Amino acid sequence: MDKERQRAAKQQIAMLMEQGTSWKDATATVGVSISRSTAYRWLAAWRTHQEAALQDGRHGHPAKLRGAAWVLFEERVKAAPETPSREIQAALRQQFGLTVSIGHLNQVRSHLGLGSRAARRKKN
Repeated sequence: MDKERQRAAKQQIAMLMEQGTSWKDATATVGVSISRSTAYRWLAAWRTHQEAALQDGRHGHPAKLRGAAWVLFEERVKAAPETPSREIQAALRQQFGLTVSIGHLNQVRSHLGLGSRAARRKKN
C-alpha cells in the first residue's frame, strides 16, 4: 500500500470508529486488513494529533550498499577476502561519503559467503 492510500485508510478508519463503528466493520468497509490493536492505535493517534497522526513518520532504511558502492565492496572482497572490513569501510567513506558500520559489512560478507575469517582459515 502506498503512503497516500495508507494515509487515507487511517483517516477513514479513525473517522468511522469515532462515529461508533466497530474496528472490524471499519476495516472491512475501508478494505484494509489490520489488527484490532493497530486500529485502536490509529484511533488514539487521530484523537490526539488529528492530521499529523495520518503521516507515517518511518522512513525505512534503504540498503546502504547499492550501485557503485556495492560493486566496490564486492570487487574488493572477492579479490582479497582477507582485507579487513575497516579498510573497506574507509574506502567507502572516502570514495562515496558513505558511512557503513563494520558489523554491517561483516554481515554482508557472511551473507555472500565471503567472510574474512573463512579466507584466513583457507589460507592456513
